[in-house]
Amino acid sequence: MVSAGFYPYVGGSEKQALEISVALQAAGWKVLVLTRRLPGLPARESVRGVEVVRLWAPGTGLVNSFTFMVSLFLYLVKESRSFGAIHVHLAGSPALPASIAGRITAKPVIVKLGGGRGIGELGASAGTFFGRLKIRLLRRLGPSFVVVTSDLREEVAAYGLSGGKLSVIPNGVDTDAYKPVPSAERSALRRGWGWPVGMGFLYVGRLSPEKRLDMFLEVLAASARTSRPFFVAFVGEGPEEERLKQLADKLSLPAHFHAPVEDVWKAYQAADVFILPSVSEGLSNSLLEAMSCGLAALASRVGGTVEAVSDGATGILFDDQAGLEAGLARLLAEPGLAASLGRAGRERALGFSIAETARKYEALYLGVD
Repeated sequence: MVSAGFYPYVGGSEKQALEISVALQAAGWKVLVLTRRLPGLPARESVRGVEVVRLWAPGTGLVNSFTFMVSLFLYLVKESRSFGAIHVHLAGSPALPASIAGRITAKPVIVKLGGGRGIGELGASAGTFFGRLKIRLLRRLGPSFVVVTSDLREEVAAYGLSGGKLSVIPNGVDTDAYKPVPSAERSALRRGWGWPVGMGFLYVGRLSPEKRLDMFLEVLAASARTSRPFFVAFVGEGPEEERLKQLADKLSLPAHFHAPVEDVWKAYQAADVFILPSVSEGLSNSLLEAMSCGLAALASRVGGTVEAVSDGATGILFDDQAGLEAGLARLLAEPGLAASLGRAGRERALGFSIAETARKYEALYLGVD
């Protein structure tokens, strides 16, 4: 496994890299993770039973990227007899040296592309000179690519990267760790978070503009005239954090903000509805985790969200602000609706188990030539 970032610095991609590694080892595979060595972290350690090697990568910015690329290439060539396939998480700088090393050592290389359509890795890369150069080089090197949703196939083809093998493998969730809890435990968890009674809306993830959390707050404030109590909680950080806090204060909303936590399942287990009003999505880890914990989903009809959420059955999907207003009104007005959608969502999430995702990668590793 190759990932520029890894635990304890965990985003969506890094989280999947760790969870897939753990699941593969449980299935009998030997997994080694190669990542950058960051200050304060050991050069080699075991994380949940997975061996992690942090490679020399001094400097910052482009210098850091370049030195990591060199270290990664040298390691992969030197240690080529110790592994059978290279799995790169995200098509950032590590994808190039991994693909070149794969060519030299005759090892299959799989590159998992990240982000939603139009605003993900490919869209961002196309906007810069070095990004376009990277795409051209990957096109020539021809690694296999993995996307998490079917709608990303067309985008990959538009950039000429589908000449090699292209697979759709959804993100997975640990359905044993992320699970619903009895109402008494749920109430205790809610008290622990300092949340009030009422319908709890929850967002977990990066607080960034494309998530349109400001729109959700404005629509929620307009629903404040309902007699049913509610609140909204955010677990995460990002550039929009202060603005969202100020907006919540301005709108007099019962809003709670929390820093990222490792045991985030406790937040899902204490809430009722997971919100995801994004402009674009791949297949959100947080969405799958929330559904696995029995939360109803209130989400925009984009990307992999459409593949995970069945509108009216496991959640409510919307296309615009008016649709969000209607969905929110239904959840607040219909007793038991959120719980019913959440129960169905849990059943749906079982189909996205991390063990099933690992099995699909096993087949891909064995089938790539």
